[in-house]
Amino acid sequence: MKKLWLYIFIPMALLIACTGRQGLNSVETFEHTDTDKQTNAVSDGITENRFTDTEMGEIRDLITSMEAETPEIKYADMDQSLLGFYTRPIKNDYKFLGRFSGNGYAYILGISKTETAVLRELDCRIEEIGYVQLGKWMDSQMGNEESFEEIYDFPGILSFYQGRDGRLLYLGIRQYSDLGDIKYSDMNLGKVFDEIVNKNRSEYISQLHEKQLRALKPFKTPYISMYKWEHGEDFYAYKPISYDELTAITEDKSKVDPSKINRECVHLYDYNGDPMPFMDSVNRSLYEKIEDFYEVRSLDEITDISSIKLIRKTRGRQSKIVNIEDADTVDKIIKILKSSDVSYMGRSSYEDLLILTKEDGSEIELQISPYYSGLMTGEGFILGNSVCYSPGQEEWLNLMEKYFSE
Repeated sequence: MKKLWLYIFIPMALLIACTGRQGLNSVETFEHTDTDKQTNAVSDGITENRFTDTEMGEIRDLITSMEAETPEIKYADMDQSLLGFYTRPIKNDYKFLGRFSGNGYAYILGISKTETAVLRELDCRIEEIGYVQLGKWMDSQMGNEESFEEIYDFPGILSFYQGRDGRLLYLGIRQYSDLGDIKYSDMNLGKVFDEIVNKNRSEYISQLHEKQLRALKPFKTPYISMYKWEHGEDFYAYKPISYDELTAITEDKSKVDPSKINRECVHLYDYNGDPMPFMDSVNRSLYEKIEDFYEVRSLDEITDISSIKLIRKTRGRQSKIVNIEDADTVDKIIKILKSSDVSYMGRSSYEDLLILTKEDGSEIELQISPYYSGLMTGEGFILGNSVCYSPGQEEWLNLMEKYFSE
């Protein structure tokens, strides 16, 4: 029952704050709110808590990108007294801007006041009841078990993210993930914050929104789930669709050539987030809704190759390069690559690259799994960002062993 009172008081406090402030009846989104008005709102109180123009611009950009994920939810600024309640443990170390909606969804963004952020080296623990604690995991003197030394305890905060340097914070109060349905446990704007701040995917998130796609699973609507590989990283996206669109997709008997889209990278979900029966191929109705998310390439592009380079990566860093420039060897390798057929991608990590350089200087990137002699991690390559090709397991292993082994 620890801190159970918080879950009685906090929803009431949110409701009172939403209805008790005349200026908060607006459903105006942040991107359409006057910057001076926002700056004045967060500047109430002591001078040291004011955001600079640069900081406010950074916060504004984050809010715009994050709230575009859930356009059906309209946010306004959080009351300063309520903001102070949630951020009390670190109010002297960070500046904060809170956002909430009329139906109770809320979150807070913070920027460190000091160059060295006080939370940077701390671990996060979320207890079953849902509140966040920050501190340090310590080795127990009694054995191999770890114990948690609590330093900060955040009342009513259900999720926590921070930048790697600790300068930027995200405190989640109530999100989709708090609806008690495990299917929607990943629906947390903090994940978008993490993508932007820690994975440098701001441009990617913006591109998703321009294409009417999302980085989080939609809530209580049918949707399409998509997946692709680019430069050793996996990227997910989701597209909400209507019932009529779902029906059109499920009833379409056409088939799209597998060289355009790998069926294992696309899945359909119904209103409740349950997967639809697996399709043996992607049809035209489905492909038309997702084709601009994928890069379609063809084996016919692999012509006039003058050299080949293998770039092997370890933990995301370049660690080894193999260059092949002998014309006969290049021709032998290209012949094997072009004999490939569309193949099952599997769960391999395609983090290494085969760079095919054409006679005109242009390059074709093939994403491949790391190969180490005697260790099977994949049997082909990705051309584009979703379609995998393979000349066959034995042929691929022989190719890797003969030309690209350690």
